[in-house]
Amino acid sequence: MNTESANPAVVNRARLLRPTLPVAEASVEQLRQRIRSTIRCQNQAAADRAEAVAELDRRQGAELVESVLREDGLLGRRRARSEVETAKELEELPKTREGFWKGDISADNARILAGASKRGTIKEDELLDDARSQSPDKFARSVRKHEQRRSRDDGVSRLEHQRSRRFAKITTDSDDGMTVLYGRFDPVTGARIETAVSAMMNQLWHKEDPTDRATGPQRMADALAKLVTRQSNGKGGEGRSQDVRLLLIADYDAVSGRLGNPRLENGTPVPAGTLRRLGCDAQVLPAIFSGGSIPLDLGRARRTASGSQRAALVARDKHCVGCGAKASWCQAHHIVHWQDGGPTSLENMCLLCSRCHHKVHDQDWTVHQTPTGKYTLRRPPITDWRRPTRQTNHHPRHRRRRTRKRPIKQRK
Repeated sequence: MNTESANPAVVNRARLLRPTLPVAEASVEQLRQRIRSTIRCQNQAAADRAEAVAELDRRQGAELVESVLREDGLLGRRRARSEVETAKELEELPKTREGFWKGDISADNARILAGASKRGTIKEDELLDDARSQSPDKFARSVRKHEQRRSRDDGVSRLEHQRSRRFAKITTDSDDGMTVLYGRFDPVTGARIETAVSAMMNQLWHKEDPTDRATGPQRMADALAKLVTRQSNGKGGEGRSQDVRLLLIADYDAVSGRLGNPRLENGTPVPAGTLRRLGCDAQVLPAIFSGGSIPLDLGRARRTASGSQRAALVARDKHCVGCGAKASWCQAHHIVHWQDGGPTSLENMCLLCSRCHHKVHDQDWTVHQTPTGKYTLRRPPITDWRRPTRQTNHHPRHRRRRTRKRPIKQRK
C-alpha cells in the first residue's frame, strides 16, 4: 500500500497496488504469496485508519468519530465504537502499534491486545510474538492465560467481574415478528450452556432424516428450544435431566501432589477455588493429566470411545484437528479403522468434526502426527497445479455405487 504524493489533492489518500499477473497464470506458490501480501496490506490499512481515528478523537471526540465510521465506512454502531476504543488504547502500546502498522499483527489481534490493556496491566513484550504468529481465537486464549498468570488472586476477581456483567435479552423483531435471544455469560456458565446445547444437538442429529437434515444454526435453535421448554415428568419434577457433563482439565504434579493449571476444554483458565467447588458437582467430569487412575486404552474390547477416553481426547486435541471446530461438535475418529484392526486407544484416535470426517472417509485426506505429538489433517496430493487429481477411495465400506446414465431415445 502506497500513498499518493505527486498531487496535493490526494496526498492523504491510500492506494492499493494490485499484482499484474492474472490469477489464472499464477502457480500455487504465487497465489499463496498473493494471499499473504493482501493480508499484510489489509493489516496496514487498518493500522493507518486506527491512527487517523485516534487523532480525530483527540480533536473532535468519540461521538463524531463513530458517526464518521458509520456513515463513511458503513460500519455498525458496535463495530464503530470498538474501533474507536481500540485506536485510543493502542496509543499506550507502542510496540503493538508498530507491528500493526508493518502488517505483522492483524487488526483482530491488535484489538484483543488493546482490550487486555484496558482491563489491566499486561506485559506487552511477552505477547508480541504470539500476536504475530497466532490466529485470533488462539491468541485470545493466550492473552487470557497471560492475564491469569499476572492476576494476584488467581483470576477470582476477573471471574466475578464477568459474572457481574451477565445478562440475557429476549426481543421481538419488528420486521417479521420472530423472537430474538441474546445473552452474555461468564466462561464457566457459558461452557455449561454450550455443553448442554451441543449434547441436545447430537441427539437431534441422530433423529433427523438423513435426506433432509437441518442446518447447524437451525439445529442449535431447535436444541435450545427443547432445553428451555421441556415438560415436567408429571411427578412434580422438572423433567428428566440429560447426561451432560462439563469437562474440567487440570495437571497433576506428582512431586507436590497437587493439581495445577485448571482450565475448561477450550483452554480458558479457571481459578483453583472454582475447580474445587465444581469438583463436587455430579455434572462435572474431571480430566486429570499425568495420572494413571483411568484406563484409557481399551484395545479391541469396544469400538466406540469411552467417556474417559473422550475426555482425554478433548484435553489433548482441544478441537477438530482438521479445521479447529469446537470439541463438542467432534467425534472420536480411528486413524486405523476399527474394522481394519485399529485399536480403540488414544494413540489411534483424534477429534474430527463431521465435515473433516467426510474428507477422511470419502476424499482420501489423512491424519498425521507431528514430532511434537500433535495430530493434523493433510489433503491428498495434487499433481496438477491447476486442478486436483480426482481421488478414489477403494475401501469397501466407503465405495460409492455408480449408476450408468442410459441414453435418451429420441422420438421419431
